Amino acid sequence: MKTENTELELKNKYDITQNEIREWLANDPSTPPSADDVRQTEDALLNFAAAHTLAPPPGLKEKILGKLHALQIIPRQTLHLDQLPMLDETSNWLDWQEVVTGIEPPEDYEDLHLHPLEANEKRELFVAWVREMVPEEVHHDLLESFLILEGSCECHITDQAGTTRSVRMGQGDFITMQIGETHDICITSIQPTKAILQWRKLAA
Repeated sequence: MKTENTELELKNKYDITQNEIREWLANDPSTPPSADDVRQTEDALLNFAAAHTLAPPPGLKEKILGKLHALQIIPRQTLHLDQLPMLDETSNWLDWQEVVTGIEPPEDYEDLHLHPLEANEKRELFVAWVREMVPEEVHHDLLESFLILEGSCECHITDQAGTTRSVRMGQGDFITMQIGETHDICITSIQPTKAILQWRKLAA
């Protein structure tokens, strides 16, 4: 009974009627609300948000915990721009984020900007920024890999057998496009996506 009364009290406390909302909207904008009005409105909104919370997609919790676990078990290292390691699935995005701190794209770049970090007979390495998309492309003489530092994207990939798949990527995610895979990249974040891009030359 006590619980029911408490729930009723809470309901009465947080209930906002349409008439009350109309009254609030009709108030003179030059008259600030009282502290009690602000507190009650804030409490009501918090209660409404809690009551309408949506469950996260299945597997999201495990993915987040898995990424946190991976970041903890992968050894941190200090990288240097004049001696950068090969980019692979064990690369820690935090290390790469730190080493390229201070490198920024020009403000007026259109959709894609590449800042070169290394170019030799083995590979080319860049910091890449993309605003909207990377058009469809395919590579036959190099392996393209990238590690997301900021933002998010979705890769649409078709292998040589014609099988297609979509891969959603966010901060810390790594991927390698296999030889002959046709792919394009669509940015899904509001801000441009920033990544470390590696083209590993097969002839090397």
